[in-house]
Amino acid sequence: MSSIIDTNGIFNEIVTRLEEEGAFDREAYYDMVEEVVEEKREQGQLTDDDNIEEMEEVLKKRWPDAEVAFTSGHDADVLDETE
Repeated sequence: MSSIIDTNGIFNEIVTRLEEEGAFDREAYYDMVEEVVEEKREQGQLTDDDNIEEMEEVLKKRWPDAEVAFTSGHDADVLDETE
């Protein structure tokens, strides 16, 4: 189904936008998930038939993937808040 491809594309857009903003924490990620999904809905790229709530949930569960993406391209101390 195309939703997997769309979700991956949205995920990549979220990570790119957060990197551009220099925001690398979970709260910023969750906020960006909601912002990007809402923008896509307003632009007509997503509709209510796309189960937007489920899409947001799937994207939010990908926070660990985003965190890895951030740390792989940045200094190790950027996310050193876990210790």
